[in-house]
Amino acid sequence: MWSDAELDQALADLHSGPEVRQDELSRAKAALLRAAGEVEDEALPKAAPPARKRPGSWRWIAAAAAAALVSGGAIVATNVFVGEDGQDPAAHSTVVPDMGPLKDLRGSDLPLTGQQYWLSTESTWKTRIGKKSGVIYQTHETTERWLPSDWAFKHMTRVTRTGEIRWLKGDYETARVNGEAIPGATVTSGWEGSGQMPTGGPAAGPTTTSSPPNAPVSTERDEPPRSNWLLPSKEFLEGLPTDPAKLLERLRKDGKVNTAPEMYDMALSVMRSSHGYSDLRVALCKALAKAPGITLETNATTPDKRPAISFTARETDQVRTFVVDLATAHLAGYSAERTRSDPGFPGLSIHDTTVTTQITDRAGP
Repeated sequence: MWSDAELDQALADLHSGPEVRQDELSRAKAALLRAAGEVEDEALPKAAPPARKRPGSWRWIAAAAAAALVSGGAIVATNVFVGEDGQDPAAHSTVVPDMGPLKDLRGSDLPLTGQQYWLSTESTWKTRIGKKSGVIYQTHETTERWLPSDWAFKHMTRVTRTGEIRWLKGDYETARVNGEAIPGATVTSGWEGSGQMPTGGPAAGPTTTSSPPNAPVSTERDEPPRSNWLLPSKEFLEGLPTDPAKLLERLRKDGKVNTAPEMYDMALSVMRSSHGYSDLRVALCKALAKAPGITLETNATTPDKRPAISFTARETDQVRTFVVDLATAHLAGYSAERTRSDPGFPGLSIHDTTVTTQITDRAGP
């Protein structure tokens, strides 16, 4: 705390011009002391008050303003946010907001009522190279999954090869002359999942799978083969932690080789099959963002141009990416392409998939 002599000298130095009157300085000093809480009435004390702990600087800001108003001067306060212990007075009580790269990521699901289902549709273009003719083309297929609110049950899946073709090099006639077999239109449907069969529902056709193109074999070590990251059951999903740090540790523990591509595959599989588990999807994105070897892009967009994030894993021969909607934490697409250093087809797309979700009253096709 300043003494009377120090206050007198400071105010005299600040207002040393001949036009400043002594009574103005006295009033300024009184205002300064009142704002700092050192006097209780309008008059200056005849003796200095007992020594106190120096108050936080916020009180001296108010005191400075009062003195400036009275005497017509200006006071510059330094260490504005420093209190008696040299720290910000609010430092111990301020809640720091999440300012990380995924601070805007939110999880949500379309709500289901009654006997409704999430219809997840994946539209995929696969690139094929003719071994005999050298033609390059893409075929189109869709994978539809009727997902129930309760993951304890299996769900219906339909895979449709539409017969659509995009020619990137060569044409159909070149492929035919050289004896290339061009895939035609087919439809396959069946039950999928590790849960129990639901009662009733559509008739099952030939069993199929909806694993991503070029998906690896199971990376699961200890869990039963029908419940793991690549074929998640209700129990498996509900057993995964929603704390990102613990979830990252689980990814490392459950993997065989603990590589970025392996963790990418495990995460992608759960992202495809975690409708109704929005907190888990958000946690998985935050965990994967800290996984070594995984590249996070925060300025990505979904195929329909909504804000998104993406995760990329690089291998020796290909680069794989999946995209997550920033507003829902739902998978919006995934793709793979050859590396830029590929000797034959640098940067060529291997597959490109767009994912959409809607609500339906039907349990299957």
